Amino acid sequence: MQTKKPNQFFIRFFLSLLGFAFIAWGLTTVALGLFGEKEIATITGIRREMGERNEVKRGSYTYNISYTFTLPGGKNISGSSKLIGDAVYLKADGKSKTAVCYFSFFPAINALEQDTKPGLGQLILVATGCFLIYIINRRKRKTNINI
Repeated sequence: MQTKKPNQFFIRFFLSLLGFAFIAWGLTTVALGLFGEKEIATITGIRREMGERNEVKRGSYTYNISYTFTLPGGKNISGSSKLIGDAVYLKADGKSKTAVCYFSFFPAINALEQDTKPGLGQLILVATGCFLIYIINRRKRKTNINI
């Protein structure tokens, strides 16, 4: 009689949840671009993350962009995004503007407009999520060996 490890269920559950999160992330960004409302946001902060990226192309850095936009009702919503850029470091002066997309029924879900265009990134997220869910939940075939 074989017993399953008690934490095997939690590992499968966690990886399945991670797969669903990847799928939701990929589909939500595409849905924002297709069905979301567009608004102009003010960039409130730009912060360079760590040092130079370890890639073939030299002089590439990761930036955290913070922004705030105002809903038609007057409520301010804040958001942030990551951007890969070159070594030119810009400071947020409070005057820089960018376009953002958000859901009118839940504006806390928002993204820069450039991140909501359908592309390879969203496809990779959805495919990775599907792969995780499939691999972790597939049933192992029982093989009968007759001797």
